[in-house]
Amino acid sequence: MQKKVFISILRPPVGTSYYTEGLRLALGVLGGTYDHEVTIAHVGKGVLCALKGVDRSYAQGFLELFQKDGAGNVFYVERESLAEEGVSKSELAEGFGIASRDELREKMLSSDAVFSF
Repeated sequence: MQKKVFISILRPPVGTSYYTEGLRLALGVLGGTYDHEVTIAHVGKGVLCALKGVDRSYAQGFLELFQKDGAGNVFYVERESLAEEGVSKSELAEGFGIASRDELREKMLSSDAVFSF
């Protein structure tokens, strides 16, 4: 039975392991026998994880396992958080979509499970 899972990354990429743990959970959900839909949203200070040049070496193994087939497993950054953190769209690494707070709220509310890191 397919489930929708929403994972929010709320903390910056430096000094914590939360980002990596969020990715690990997402891969665990995707690795089951069902074809679950996972959304990973970078919100607040978490948008800093989506910047070009951020050292992702600690999470690279996890990131390489995500399929880029458009099957609903998408990385988002929250538009309002970008503005609050003073980050422009051009500073984002490849592979991140931008969604409004309301759009992400709708995704979260329609999910079967929600996790925050």
